[in-house]
Amino acid sequence: MAISDSVAGNITTLYLAAIAAIKVYGMAAGRSYGGAFVLIVSTAVVGLVLIAALTWDVSRKATYAVSRDHHDAHEMCRGGICWHGVAVKSPASQVRFRLPQHQP
Repeated sequence: MAISDSVAGNITTLYLAAIAAIKVYGMAAGRSYGGAFVLIVSTAVVGLVLIAALTWDVSRKATYAVSRDHHDAHEMCRGGICWHGVAVKSPASQVRFRLPQHQP
């Protein structure tokens, strides 16, 4: 699973954590931040985290695509379908799909 998938799956938790951090900082500093400020800052923080995660995933994919030394022996692609984590000789990699014959 990619990092950005984990970030997107936990976006509500990230929002709540950012809001809680802003509120705790405000209490520690003796300040009170308004709702609009908290909403804008928490949205910016979560957006930056999501952009950083997407950038990280894309850079990892690009590095993998450019490098000639692929260490992932458990990936097999045939006809545009890639089997990730499936051994080449595994029965799962030999699955064939057939459409039922149309009978008038």
